[in-house]
Amino acid sequence: MGVQPVGRTIPETQALVLGVNRQLCGIGEPGEIILRTPFRSLGYINAPEEMRSRFVKNHFRNDDQDLLYYTGDRGRYLPDGSLEILGRQDHQLKIRGIRIELGELETVLAQHPSVHQTVVTAREDAFGDLRLVAYMIPNQESAPTISEIRNFLSIKLPQYIVPSSFVFLDSFPLTPNGKIDRHALPTPSNITNLGTFVEPRNQIEMQLVQIWSKILKVDKVGVQDNFFDLGGHSLLAPYLMAQIKQQFGKDIPLISLFQNPTIEQLATILQIDLDCSNSSGLVPIQPNGSNLPFFCVPGAGDEPFYLYHLGRYLGVEQPLYSFQANNLDRELEPASRVKDMASHYIQAMQTVQPQGPYFLAGHSFGGKVAFEIAQQLLHRGHKVALVAIIDTTAPTSNERQTRLDCIDWDNARWLIELIKAVEVSLATNIDISYDTLRSLPAKEQLNYVLQLFKMINMLPPNAETTQLKNMLQSYKANSLALIDYVPQHIYPAQITLLRASEALGENYVRKLPPEMLQDSALGWNAFSCEPVNVYFLPGNHVTMMAEPHVQFLAERLKACIQQVQANI
Repeated sequence: MGVQPVGRTIPETQALVLGVNRQLCGIGEPGEIILRTPFRSLGYINAPEEMRSRFVKNHFRNDDQDLLYYTGDRGRYLPDGSLEILGRQDHQLKIRGIRIELGELETVLAQHPSVHQTVVTAREDAFGDLRLVAYMIPNQESAPTISEIRNFLSIKLPQYIVPSSFVFLDSFPLTPNGKIDRHALPTPSNITNLGTFVEPRNQIEMQLVQIWSKILKVDKVGVQDNFFDLGGHSLLAPYLMAQIKQQFGKDIPLISLFQNPTIEQLATILQIDLDCSNSSGLVPIQPNGSNLPFFCVPGAGDEPFYLYHLGRYLGVEQPLYSFQANNLDRELEPASRVKDMASHYIQAMQTVQPQGPYFLAGHSFGGKVAFEIAQQLLHRGHKVALVAIIDTTAPTSNERQTRLDCIDWDNARWLIELIKAVEVSLATNIDISYDTLRSLPAKEQLNYVLQLFKMINMLPPNAETTQLKNMLQSYKANSLALIDYVPQHIYPAQITLLRASEALGENYVRKLPPEMLQDSALGWNAFSCEPVNVYFLPGNHVTMMAEPHVQFLAERLKACIQQVQANI
């Protein structure tokens, strides 16, 4: 790759360097290398178009048998008469009026010590503009991060030639003759190609993720991803700001994007003087699409934004809504909490879908709430098409007794339980004990845990203790909500149970009674007039909701929805 001296041609072979007008180039002037030789090739097998374009009659002589072979290589003659190859003719292009040699870019990128092999191509974005995409096979010993690669190239190259997207691959697709098949390289939107991915953590970040994903045509956008690293450029920036103004009603100067190029940073700016209250509690995870909406209740104390991945894989035609418990009145008695929560959520649901049939689901604690929502909807005369319980047990007397033990816990113990839930959710370890936390004053306990949650990206940098208190209160209320919850009626149709195939460690979950562990339906047959439809899916209670396992969950839910719709 790059500039390669090849010396002089063999006897009886003439190498010409022609410009765009098919005239001879001068010494040092680059052009396409053309070969004139009596040593004839058989040509391109089964490729007549390619053969006609490569083997062309010599326009310098009036002889039909005198052919020129257009190699597709760029080169130039040096003053000493030697020929120098500069790269491939078909790997040179113009982006926004600037000529770029892909071979030279590949040469520089291959100089990074952690890059084993690389290919650079150009792809059109949604607006018809070309953007550079670098595909890399990293060294197994030390795979680089995207930031390292960008910083490395920024030192060696002008900014306009630094690729917009970077994709790590295990191997490159090959043609039958063993060359790299550039046309078969995957598009960046279908690749997880950024280092640390941080999910949206509040309503503003969620809305910005949806805007960026639409504009940049990138499926997976994290809140710490840089707009320009994902392929954004100065021509897209004004369009992005216009979309933000339309969505939030707030005019942000364009310079703010260049100074704050991540969703996390922009969300902090937008939050100032912006009323982000959501009294209904309804959260549009993916509000677009022509299908009937799908409503999914999150787990105990969880913000609904972890369902973001589920919304992606359900597809653009399937609207997905969830609920944010932090907006609920926290003065409700725990004994009636599930019923009151279900009633509140029904009011929110009916603002977007006044009448059935309704498609419902709930994960963990949310599964019980979804079941109660279905019961109340049926009691009010509405049709419920689907109730999907995602990896949670039916209400039992044993569970209610276990939760009674939590009533006398102090604030530090509840914080530790919340930390344990977060550790499992983010697959991380937070090194703090109950005794250490209990030794601190109540206010310092909150501040300490708040800083821990910011460090692991559980909460955004501008989060305050109020947000953590809401999380804690929600987790506590949900945990105690089932003490006296007993469904009033047997469900008159079939329940779908989606179970995780793997178990969580016993440190993180309350131990289930033996009879429940042996029951594939997790006790739900006692609350349904038809046998429960059980599916086992990859992952554990937490990872089944995250990549890559959430793809299987989404496919199963889509199949369930389609099957029910076919019978409506």
